[in-house]
Amino acid sequence: MKPFTQYLQEMNKVYEFSIRLAGCDLDKQISEQLTTALSAYAVESVGKPRRLPVQEHIDFPTMGPCECHVIEVALKYPTTSDQVLQVVAEKLNLPRNSVLVRTKNEDMLRTPAMPSKKDKNGSVLTQPELEDVPGGQELVGEKRKESMLKELGSRKYEMAAKESTKADKTSMPQGTMSPVGSRQNTIPTPKRKK
Repeated sequence: MKPFTQYLQEMNKVYEFSIRLAGCDLDKQISEQLTTALSAYAVESVGKPRRLPVQEHIDFPTMGPCECHVIEVALKYPTTSDQVLQVVAEKLNLPRNSVLVRTKNEDMLRTPAMPSKKDKNGSVLTQPELEDVPGGQELVGEKRKESMLKELGSRKYEMAAKESTKADKTSMPQGTMSPVGSRQNTIPTPKRKK
């Protein structure tokens, strides 16, 4: 049986959120303001705001190019992203469309992947820097395929023949009847009760 202290330690789970604020002028006391706003959820830690470059953000498509800040928050009380968003928008007097709250795992899963570069024919290039290497098409292009097929067709393969020995022959007699499914099972006739 587990001791009581171990149960207590398992109960002390931390709920981590990533808060994104777009187009907002942040004070130097934003961490303190977030701590007081989220005090109902027992704030464990509030990280320093990280500034993202001014660009069109996928998370805020209606805002155009804007400055965005990301703040990591850890709470002890279980809550949802929507509840945290509601509290942050109300307590900090921010418009709801400029605040985005995600869980830590959700934020990591949603980071956009870099789009793949495609060549002239529409094939995806895994290493775009190798597209214009001189002599590359002779090594792997259509010309190489044709010459390789001709080369493979002209090769002669020799098989090494070995003499048959007594060890090669099987010890079981070989017949014409298959050992599996060669005999029909007899189906019993059902008897009637009188």
